[in-house]
This record gives sequence, structure tokens and C-alpha cells, in this order.
Amino acid sequence: MERKRNENSMRKLYDNKWIVYFCRLVLGFIFIYASIDKIIDPASFSDSIDNYHVIPSELSNLAALIIPWIELFIGLSFISGIFLDGACLISASLLVWFIFILSQALYRGIDVHCGCFDLSEKAIDDASMRIKMIKRIVEDILFLLITFIVKNRKK
Repeated sequence: MERKRNENSMRKLYDNKWIVYFCRLVLGFIFIYASIDKIIDPASFSDSIDNYHVIPSELSNLAALIIPWIELFIGLSFISGIFLDGACLISASLLVWFIFILSQALYRGIDVHCGCFDLSEKAIDDASMRIKMIKRIVEDILFLLITFIVKNRKK
């Protein structure tokens, strides 16, 4: 009985066009905002990617050139409502990847700057860096949940 009530309340959330529209706008602006600094300065973003030690350095430059444009197009898609299913799939994939690389860096004790929004941002000490990384992981999980709301919208 309780499970049925929870399912109905979640369905109401997915069916409310204003909530879905708000979620689309939030995701759209976040992805666009995240892409701007990276598009302007791909070299710094490539350095941020290298710091994670998850892909060969040769691929970091390519990733630094491609990922920001993907983020920009995802953001534009969320805002415009065009290709929403594709935007949801790609954004969910990126967010899962971001959660993974941040988590592994945190677990391995790698002192990295996220490179998520502001490429010039620097951490003060190890403790503040770890707190920022945990905050980014939680934010990405939240963005992933919002993506699922948009994906499961009433069509």
C-alpha cells in the first residue's frame, strides 16, 4: 500500500509539466554554464582531465575539445526541448562518468581540481579540496536525479 502511494506521488512529479520544465531549465543552464570556461580555455581543462589519471594523456586534449561542446549542446537541448531523450541519455552518461572519476580521485587521495565550472579555482588545503570534491559528487547525483525526472516525463 505504501509502495503504491510512493509510486503515485512520483508519477505526479513526472506528469507535472511545470516541474519538468523547471528541471529542464536548471539542467540546461548548468550544462551551458559548465561548458563556457572549458570552451574558452581547453588547455586548462585538459590539465584538469590529466590530474584524474583515468585516461591516457594523449586523449586529454581530445576530451578537452569535445566534452565542453557536448555539454553546451546538451544544455541547449534541455532549454529548447529539442532532442530531449538524447540529451537525457548523454547527460546521464556524462554525470555517471563524472561521479565515477570524482569518487575514484577522492578514494585514491588524488589532489585534483574538479574542472567542473571554474578552471581558475584553486583549493586552499587538502581538507577543503576533499570537501569540494564531495560537494561536487553530491551535486552530480542531484543533477542525475533531475535528469531522470526529465527523462521519465509524460510525453
